[in-house]
Amino acid sequence: MLKILSIGRNTLGRLAKFADDALPMESCALLLGKEEYTTDTVHDFVLLKNNDQSKYSFSVHSRDLFHAYQKASRSGLSVIGIFHSHPSLPRPSEKDKKFMELNPIVWLIYSTLNHKYSAFLYSDGIIPVQINSIQGMRRSTSLGNKTTSLTF
Repeated sequence: MLKILSIGRNTLGRLAKFADDALPMESCALLLGKEEYTTDTVHDFVLLKNNDQSKYSFSVHSRDLFHAYQKASRSGLSVIGIFHSHPSLPRPSEKDKKFMELNPIVWLIYSTLNHKYSAFLYSDGIIPVQINSIQGMRRSTSLGNKTTSLTF
């Protein structure tokens, strides 16, 4: 079964800018939206602070995760994906693969090397996810050092 991640072009642009601005560190965010059969549709996202402050890994403070899940719940959405950037090609690292099994939702990876996206899901192994970019308005919230809502 082919899994599809439907996400706004503007959202992809905002996530790419967030990742590029975080260089040389990895960036991370949660994707909020709705899951319908084979398609997960992103309606919002929450930018997160990378507690690792690393070029090769990321982690998120439990307080920030709690706030992101609260935001999703208040909005009538679910956490449908994890976004993070890599300073290499957009494919899961060995560490990503371990955490993908624990968090079997879509993982959207952006390469700051070639500025391309790939998405994957763990389902009895790592499988690719098709990315469909769409037009649309999205909002984001940053968590970590500060909380900010953006409408664009």
